[in-house]
Amino acid sequence: MEDLAGKVAVVTGGASGIGRGICRRLAAAGLDVAVADIDADGACAVAAELRESGVRALGLAVDVGDRESVIALADRTVAELGGVHVVCNNAGVIVGGALCDATEDDWRWVLSVNLGGVVNGCTVFAPRLIEQGQGGQIVNTASVGGLLAGPGLSLYCTSKFAVVGLSQSLRAELAPHSIGVSTLCPAAVRTKLIDADRNRPGELAQAGGGAEMMRAAVESGIDPDVVGDCVVRGIRSDAAYIFTHPSYRDVFDGHFQSVLAAFDT
Repeated sequence: MEDLAGKVAVVTGGASGIGRGICRRLAAAGLDVAVADIDADGACAVAAELRESGVRALGLAVDVGDRESVIALADRTVAELGGVHVVCNNAGVIVGGALCDATEDDWRWVLSVNLGGVVNGCTVFAPRLIEQGQGGQIVNTASVGGLLAGPGLSLYCTSKFAVVGLSQSLRAELAPHSIGVSTLCPAAVRTKLIDADRNRPGELAQAGGGAEMMRAAVESGIDPDVVGDCVVRGIRSDAAYIFTHPSYRDVFDGHFQSVLAAFDT
């Protein structure tokens, strides 16, 4: 999608962090934006910021783990902005710590947002993009942790590995409709991810692990607007993967060399 001006985008998790950076850069490229987040006030504040830049923008309260909430997001976006061309399934949370310390509530929460939110976003919006007949792009936020796993991140990596697999499959399915699917794989970004518990629902309150182990990395990460720039470039080029940290190239090379070497054992 090289010509983005005048198109309409939906961004979940848009009230802060990577989502806000994506919203800002999409608006700078001329797209109208539906800013969706469980934090309604935050979504409205970002939408107001975008309107000041000259685009149309909505701030909407959305629980991505609730399919009906995502359907309502799609309906309002189409009704008020006239269509949808770019869908960024970005909302995410994290629980760190040892697998044996994780509670059932930890698993339900992480999977409902990180994976369920992407599933809902894809299954609600993909049919609409097909029916609309104008092509489009879906960007699913995974992580470098969706391709590389490490200790203390079993819940998070499980959800993000699943997003990578879903995105690869959906990319092949939607290609005949001129709809691209990109997998966003950032590393450390300065966001509120480690404080995601602020939005944890009461019915899933029993927490085992936490995200403090990630604080130093997150606080020293790149600016979310840099990620937004990467996403805009990825949409324009229909990139299968969008990486934000070139320094990880050698890490990935070593990982996949070890995978290939296993075929010779």
